[in-house]
Amino acid sequence: MKAAYVSEQGSLDGLRYGERPAPSPGPADVLIRVKACSLNRVDLFAVLGKKGVRLQLPHILGRDFAGEVAEVGPQAEGRFRPGERVVIRPQVSCMSCEYCLRGRDNECSSSRTLGLSDDGGLAEYAVVPAINVYRMPDTLSFEEAASMPTTYLTAWHMLVCRAGLRPGEDVLVQAAGSGVGSAAIQIARVVGARVITTAGSDEKLEKARALGAHATINYHSEDFLQRVLELTDGQGVDVVFDHIGASVWEKNFACLKRGGRLVNCGVSAGHRVELHMGQLFARQLSVLGSSGGSHGDMLDILRLAALGELRGVVARTFPLSEARAAFETMAASDFFGKIVLRP
Repeated sequence: MKAAYVSEQGSLDGLRYGERPAPSPGPADVLIRVKACSLNRVDLFAVLGKKGVRLQLPHILGRDFAGEVAEVGPQAEGRFRPGERVVIRPQVSCMSCEYCLRGRDNECSSSRTLGLSDDGGLAEYAVVPAINVYRMPDTLSFEEAASMPTTYLTAWHMLVCRAGLRPGEDVLVQAAGSGVGSAAIQIARVVGARVITTAGSDEKLEKARALGAHATINYHSEDFLQRVLELTDGQGVDVVFDHIGASVWEKNFACLKRGGRLVNCGVSAGHRVELHMGQLFARQLSVLGSSGGSHGDMLDILRLAALGELRGVVARTFPLSEARAAFETMAASDFFGKIVLRP
């Protein structure tokens, strides 16, 4: 089968397009004919060998993908039929540890990730455990569905499960143009919160408003802390949604109103910060970490997608044979939403 794969880590020169052995499903697996696969920042880190990402080479990346059922293992027969349109959840949890049994399967300590520990969806075919396969809503195209799993699971778990965002609250969503940022805007809108978001260009802010953002801030021309305080009559926001880290920590913290919650899922701009514990307890603030999302979160997301309340945001689509160009676009960061490849 044709695939985009990593032959050597260190630079984009290690990314190849060519023939790889076609996978075969195990007893409890589903073989998927991939129709679309989106990129995440971790895919770029993996090719470049950054952020501690190490691969067993050669390796096929791609954690978020959608397609058609090609073959079903004997233990999964009856759950899926060949030809069905499906989308996958990339985190494969053990489903037997305490965390999994309590419905916190995104916290499973022995989980693995499709596209990183296992071969992923940048290929014509991919094998996925049946429990990680979901039927696609008819409202979504393959490209839209492939753009959603990691970003929507992350944003949903951050806002709904960890921060407990409520109707009428104010939420600051950092970096609207990112996949997780564009997902957070839509989820916060569905919850009924007022969405304030940031981006580095007016074009991205216009797209953020089209997704449902109520107020937008260009962080190149405005001080986002000052603007947030102006928009909230000096009170600050109830929730700060952050996936950036140290470079925005102090201002994010200052954006919180009394009783506010800061929830973080990433540290692309640094991971060490200073915390003013006096402010933490005196203003009754909460600082929350969040990672991934559970099977239950995936069901909630797909139900809302079926109702037309959530949709994938696709920035650009490339043929799989042009994987390098897709990764170069990812590295340049000049796009809004997700980059998608089609075999």
